[in-house]
Amino acid sequence: MCAPRSFPRPESSASRRGFTLVELLVVIAIIGVLVGLLLPAVQSARESARRSACGNNSKQIGLALLNYVDSKQKFPPAGYLETVAGASVPASGAKLKHMSWLTLILPFMEQQDIYNQVTAVCTALPLSSGTTAHSSVFSTKINSVLCPSDLRPSLASTLNYSYTNYAASEGYHWWTTAGLSTAQDPSFTRGGDFSGIFTQTKERTFSDIRDGTAKTIAVAEVTSVGQKNGATHTCGTGVYRADSAERVFRVALTFNGVNGECCETSRYKYIDGTTRAAAAWLPNTGGNPFAFSPTYVSAWGPNTNWPSADSYHFNVVNCVMADGSVQALTMNIPYGIWASLNAISDAYPAPIE
Repeated sequence: MCAPRSFPRPESSASRRGFTLVELLVVIAIIGVLVGLLLPAVQSARESARRSACGNNSKQIGLALLNYVDSKQKFPPAGYLETVAGASVPASGAKLKHMSWLTLILPFMEQQDIYNQVTAVCTALPLSSGTTAHSSVFSTKINSVLCPSDLRPSLASTLNYSYTNYAASEGYHWWTTAGLSTAQDPSFTRGGDFSGIFTQTKERTFSDIRDGTAKTIAVAEVTSVGQKNGATHTCGTGVYRADSAERVFRVALTFNGVNGECCETSRYKYIDGTTRAAAAWLPNTGGNPFAFSPTYVSAWGPNTNWPSADSYHFNVVNCVMADGSVQALTMNIPYGIWASLNAISDAYPAPIE
């Protein structure tokens, strides 16, 4: 006869033991430590993804530039200026006055419709300017020319102009030719021409880029607020401007110029048809913020001051080279190398590998 089975005796509720307050606090502390360790990794992964997306935007701009050159046999100008007499500078833009280089490559970025709208407006100059009275087409946002890491300000924060985070290099300064010497950097012992691909009033060709297309910057990142306080001939010495009326941003679809040639007076017109003085940009009757052309100069290095390139990526700025490739350059790049990379025929080596 089989012996009866024995079953474990259930514990009484009185014998069960719960967590003590100390144990709960220890568990919470451990979870807090793990979250603290994980959060920077998550943020780093997100920024890495944003930087990768920005690199893709840069690559698309580079390809569009190459397709433009293939079609026109020359790079687009920084933008088309309009003389007091009404002529276009460069002369090839008779119906394209005040259009930016970025607008000119839109057909090669699958944005033909926006290009057509801007062309129709610029053909019907003069336009109304000021803070809000300009044509609504200039408010059209294009996501492919915005960096995912940027603040993405509202149109109300940018005078109702759409803006871009990618600016064309004018070289050392805004005028047609620019030279550097040992006074600016000890390595510049021979002087040299430090003009960029997008020097105003010029349309460059590949043959003009004597330093090599892989070692000449065509386009670099800029933020929607800009930098301040950094000195000329330095890199990474500035701080971000406030996300407020202090900002300096780049207008995407129109170009009002800054200097054209140093240092003209009352030679070119505003987009509203009025004559401008030297060193002027889009008129803003309210003062700040400042609507700047979609270009930059290399007199200041990256993340130094608003006229130059800057980004929200950690320690790097994405740059489109003249051959269409994209380089992520560090903010603390030696200034001499930065100036050389932005020049088309300075004849100095620019190691970036």
